[in-house]
Amino acid sequence: MKSNIKKYAAAGIICELLYFASVTLFLVTHLDFALTLWELMTVIGAVTMLVVMIAIGEANDMKPVYSRFLTISLSGTTILTSVAHFTSIGVVRPLAAQGEAIPEYFKIGTFPSLEMTVDYTAWGFFMGLAFISLFLGIKNKVLKIMSLFCGILCFVGFIGSFFFDYLWYPAIMGYGLGFLIMCIYLCISKKRN
Repeated sequence: MKSNIKKYAAAGIICELLYFASVTLFLVTHLDFALTLWELMTVIGAVTMLVVMIAIGEANDMKPVYSRFLTISLSGTTILTSVAHFTSIGVVRPLAAQGEAIPEYFKIGTFPSLEMTVDYTAWGFFMGLAFISLFLGIKNKVLKIMSLFCGILCFVGFIGSFFFDYLWYPAIMGYGLGFLIMCIYLCISKKRN
């Protein structure tokens, strides 16, 4: 993985751009297909981030204890967001399409709801832990600062979501924009990362 870090980072950039495109498509069209695409891109994005962040750790000789914690945290993100979005795609939305009355607290996209709490835990809490693991386990100063900043934003969003739904947005800046910037840095950096 060490020698391919730029390829992994490029895959991270592509996945992030496709994710943002799927979000935009849904916000513009409000089509069911676009929502499904957005939800699938969320799950694909989690898997991509797992691979890319593990590659970053390996390329930066991450200490084994932090590497294990990084893997566990990223796995938590991937598993929980997959449960939330596949439940939405495979259960909640089909039942709603059949005319079933689905309570708001079972729907993704409304808060408070069970699915959003699972998703916020995935992307706020577990992704925050992943970024902090990266911060603690590597020596590259630029990546350390980025990881710390992203981790703090994820935690702030996670905790903030318990008070007001709009306080969730710092987490999006951490795992969305922060991760994208990290991948761009890895692609343009001349140093071995």
